[in-house]
Amino acid sequence: MQHLNSKKSELIFKALSEVLKEERIKQNKSIRILADEFDLQKSLISRLENCVNEPKLISLWSVCEALGLKPSELMKRIEKYLPKDFSLIEK
Repeated sequence: MQHLNSKKSELIFKALSEVLKEERIKQNKSIRILADEFDLQKSLISRLENCVNEPKLISLWSVCEALGLKPSELMKRIEKYLPKDFSLIEK
């Protein structure tokens, strides 16, 4: 899916990747261990952490559960990485 403002989308995906990687490392888990413990694809986790593609909601939800994060907490943490006046919609 192409976004009208891909530069702003990239900021969101970069923040997402940072939060997920940060949480995984904080839990002292490799991508392989996290994937094996929760029957997730290693490639999914790797793609999310490397901003390779736009994630589906279900994929994000699964990774959040594996990391013990509520999806709402993930969003709050992503917002902290974004500029204070960040908006995808031009006003």
